[in-house]
Order: sequence, then structure tokens, then C-alpha cells
Amino acid sequence: MISIAKQVIEYFAKTGKKISIIDLKIDDKTMINEKINCFVTVYLKGEVRGSAGNIKELKDNAIEEIIENTFAAISKDARFQPVSPAEANELKIRIDKISDRTLLKDKSIKTLDPTKVGVIAIKNSYEKMACILPNINPKLLSGEDFINVLKEKLQEPKFNENEYIIYEIKTEVFTSY
Repeated sequence: MISIAKQVIEYFAKTGKKISIIDLKIDDKTMINEKINCFVTVYLKGEVRGSAGNIKELKDNAIEEIIENTFAAISKDARFQPVSPAEANELKIRIDKISDRTLLKDKSIKTLDPTKVGVIAIKNSYEKMACILPNINPKLLSGEDFINVLKEKLQEPKFNENEYIIYEIKTEVFTSY
């Protein structure tokens, strides 16, 4: 997975374009038959430089999903300018493959441990949606900490759990560091 993300970044740094699956060197051919949902986060000097992903499978296979999410993280994250060629060589990569998603019914988000699990909050048929990955932020130490991050991501003055469908998620993490 990391190898694919690196190739996407290298190609973008050289051409400013998204690489095609046929131009990739693919070591793990099983990913061609696997559908996944994942998030790609890139870091520069320890700080997030871009992130993109999805909560359901959108592409035909894992390779296309990683291409799309890596390309979006380095070129389409609204918080940042596209990654420059100079920055591309310095990036560290984290890929979170969602391995488990459970509807949070009988417990509060405040009871969750953000070092072990993340959350997806969805309002009114995807009118608003936010995802916080497990162990993604060193400032998230308790379930209470999810609330402030969700308020910011959802642009809400307050976060009311009853207004959202909330999933607890677990991920398998792959990194280049």
C-alpha cells in the first residue's frame, strides 16, 4: 500500500497529474481483487500536510482507492496548497484501512478510547459527515476529546450525539515511518 502511495506522490511531483494504474509497479497483486475503504494522510516535518479518504468503497479495487485518496491528499485537501515537488520527497505516509465499523447504539462517544478506536459521525443522510481516525492526534486522549474535534470538523457550535449516526471504527495502519 505504501509503495503505491509513494509512486502516486512521485508521479505527481514530476507531472502534476494523477498516475494511472497501468503505470504502477504493483508488488501485491491481491490488491487488484480487494475492495477497501481507507484514508491516506501525508505529513511534512511531523505536521499533517494533507489527508483524504472515504468511509465506503468507491473504487473497483484497493489499488485504485489508494491512488485516488493519495492524489486527493496531496492535491485536493482544501486546507492546503498542492504538495510541491520539493515537499514530495520529504513526505511521510500513513494509510488507515478501515477494518471494523460498529454502530454506536448503547454507549456514548465519551466512553471511547481515541488511542484505540476512531469515530464516524453522519448527520441527515450525509448532510454533514466527519471521521476521526484511531490514534491520529496526540491531543486526543479521552472520548471527551472527540467532541471538540467533531465540533470543529462539522462546523457546529455544539455537538449533540442524538443528532448523528455514529460509528466506532478500527483501522489497520500502514506507514512509511
